[in-house]
Amino acid sequence: MEIKNLHIIRFCCLLLIIALWGCNSKGYQNLNARYNGYFYADQYLNEVYQAFEERYAYNFDEILRIFPQIDSAIVKSNKEKLDDAFKKSSQTIEWWKASDWVDDSYLIIGKIRYLRAQWQFAIETFQYINQNSNDDPTRQKALIALMRTYMDMGNYDQAEEVAGFLDLEKLEPEVRASYLLTKAFLFQQLDEYGKVKELLTEAQPLINDKTYSLRVNFILGQLAQQAGEYRNAYLYYDNALKGNPPYEVMFHARLNKLIVSGYSNPNNVDEAYKVFDKMLRDGKNKEYMDHIYYTMGLLEQHRNKLSKAVENYRAATRVEQPNNRQQGLAFLRLAEIHYDHLLDFNLASAYYDSAVMKLPKDIERFDEISKRQKVLKDFVTQLNIIEKNDSLLTLAQMNPISLEAYLGRYLDAKEAKERAKERGNNNANSTGLNRTDDSNYQAPDGSNTWYFYNRQAVGQGQLEFQRLWGNRPLENNWRRSLKQTIGLSSAAQTDNDISDDPNKGAPQPDLKSSRETDIDKLMATVPFSEEAQLKVHKEIQDAYFSLGRIYRFGLAQNQKSIITYEKLLERYPQTEHRLDVLYALFTLYEPLDAAKAQHYKQSIIEEFPETLLAKTLINPNYLQEKAARNLALQQEYARAYEAYESGDYILADQRLRAALASFEDVDFLPTVELLAAILKAKTESIVSYEQALKDFIAKYPEEPQSKYAQNLLAAIAPTKNQLFNNLNNAFSEDFQQVHLVAFTFSESVFKADNLKQIVNTFNQQKFESQRLSSSYLNFSPVNKTGILFINSFKTKSAAEIYRKLLEEELVKQGLKSDSNFHNFAISRDNFTQLFQNKALEEYLTFHQKFYK
Repeated sequence: MEIKNLHIIRFCCLLLIIALWGCNSKGYQNLNARYNGYFYADQYLNEVYQAFEERYAYNFDEILRIFPQIDSAIVKSNKEKLDDAFKKSSQTIEWWKASDWVDDSYLIIGKIRYLRAQWQFAIETFQYINQNSNDDPTRQKALIALMRTYMDMGNYDQAEEVAGFLDLEKLEPEVRASYLLTKAFLFQQLDEYGKVKELLTEAQPLINDKTYSLRVNFILGQLAQQAGEYRNAYLYYDNALKGNPPYEVMFHARLNKLIVSGYSNPNNVDEAYKVFDKMLRDGKNKEYMDHIYYTMGLLEQHRNKLSKAVENYRAATRVEQPNNRQQGLAFLRLAEIHYDHLLDFNLASAYYDSAVMKLPKDIERFDEISKRQKVLKDFVTQLNIIEKNDSLLTLAQMNPISLEAYLGRYLDAKEAKERAKERGNNNANSTGLNRTDDSNYQAPDGSNTWYFYNRQAVGQGQLEFQRLWGNRPLENNWRRSLKQTIGLSSAAQTDNDISDDPNKGAPQPDLKSSRETDIDKLMATVPFSEEAQLKVHKEIQDAYFSLGRIYRFGLAQNQKSIITYEKLLERYPQTEHRLDVLYALFTLYEPLDAAKAQHYKQSIIEEFPETLLAKTLINPNYLQEKAARNLALQQEYARAYEAYESGDYILADQRLRAALASFEDVDFLPTVELLAAILKAKTESIVSYEQALKDFIAKYPEEPQSKYAQNLLAAIAPTKNQLFNNLNNAFSEDFQQVHLVAFTFSESVFKADNLKQIVNTFNQQKFESQRLSSSYLNFSPVNKTGILFINSFKTKSAAEIYRKLLEEELVKQGLKSDSNFHNFAISRDNFTQLFQNKALEEYLTFHQKFYK
């Protein structure tokens, strides 16, 4: 019995050992890793990718995307699946470390991180697989997924680096097909469609997936069609039709086969139209009728049959319940034909308006299309302003009777048009345009049917009126006044009849009809007054100027820009835009006609010599030279300001005057002149300081320094009042002050400019190094006495020496001191006192006592 129990125990131990050995075997781990973890994780991930495929947006008017868009909404809605897939993959890695499915599980984790836009984690996972996996296909799949991650991040250079590694590897057919599609997708995003075509051609025979086989064939067909390889395109589209594709794909592949057939051989066009007609009659294609008409338009446009192309594109815009994108593309084609070929920018503008309204914002070139639409809208606006205002000016020249009859005809036509619309007979808007094709004008009543706003219609109206009514007197409301006169005569009313009227004196009803009221409203828009006509002419000039700019920069129509600018100068030679227009014509003619370019250049130089434009045309180096002058003047200013800060005002004044005499046409001049004006408070008097600020403000009203000068001027009044209050009638005997030399003169005997010229010449000859300046003030308006003074002298003796020499010079010029002319030296405070109390005789006595 004991022996039997021993055998049982030994047998159980053996079974336990076998079981433990089996659990640790590679086969056992692979079995559990693959079917207990990886299988379900991979299935969940594939379901998410399939959801992307089901949401794939087929945009057959552009090259199809190789891969569907990664939709974050789909990722979010499949959160539980992705979480479960992530968990199962993680468990596989943790529980079955020895299995061959660990690297595959890491690949699933990396793809989930990629879908969740956890870029860095995804990159690290794929790089880990590449470095640690011994399974080449799995490692290569990780590198392909790494390419997609870099591409979605916008790091195309790094994606190409990864592709470089894969190019050196030997890839299994399935992996190679995936790699070639991914690399083609990379170059599709870079718009390098030559490489896309090359890669897809190589990938096509390797693809087993039905969806991608169909899509790649269709894309290759599009690329061949785009390259003009119509026979190849036909074969690729034919391949896309195989394998029972979705109806939408089948429909567009058939359409494209028809169009490339017509492109390749004109003899096939009639056969293609038979198929088009059959497709239009097929009820299944009702929702695709706009696509059919659009394709027919493409075929006719390719054959350069533009009128038929326009007819088909317009038909595409008129189908019931059209696809907005497709309708927008039809409008875009119409816009481009009228813009590029027919040069009808007015109608092109209308079509661009409709295209922008219908097209989705994510369409290729949408920004470019939108930009052109805005340019053309502005263009049409300017055209309408010119045409409308020219018509208004013509209307203003008509006599009132003719004008009233003319406006009546306009209202008749407007009412007839509205009645036709009510009956449904007016198809003006059937094309879906944003505005009607037969009117470019805005009516005074706000409608868009100001039908007769053109001079030809005005002339016809005048002739017709004269034929019917002859010449009528110039008066308003001629028909109404005529009826009233006839009514009074036929009633044969007498004064007594009128006096017996029981309603005499009561408020009279408004006898105007609604028609007359409408005419009065229209009449109010006509510019009869000179002021109103000036405003209209100004609008025309602005519109012509804008048109020239739009033709040149918006529409690249330089010749029309030239014509428009020259028309503006012809109609309005003195337009405020003249300088800009002359320069535009100079630059437009420069590469075309050197003589005309020179003519406009010379006109600028002669008519606008002080402008920067003229100076630059004369001297191409003008701006560089001016900048150098500015720098030099700033350095001189800095030296003068240093002297000003240290209290040496005369030296500062001398340096500023030297700088002002040496520089001209420099932007920094206002700053220098303002400091020179401020220095007058220190070197002359508060009176000359005040006058200098006034002169500065008058000279530079627009400069920023002018505001500061105005603040200084406002602060002078209280300071001057306080100074004058502190002065007594006696002149100061403080001769340590800065001095001036002055002379008063009768303005009826002497001219200030002549005297100033004599003094300035004397100063240049005898005292050039001291940079003396002379200034003039009106000393006594009552007595017509002026005062000319020379500044500044640091000492009384220096002023006396200068005065003596000046007096000798004045005597040589025949100017001796008398009742009309007095010459004297004077301190700064005494100059202010003299200017305040006008006590000239008292100061002359004071001067005789204290000065040599």
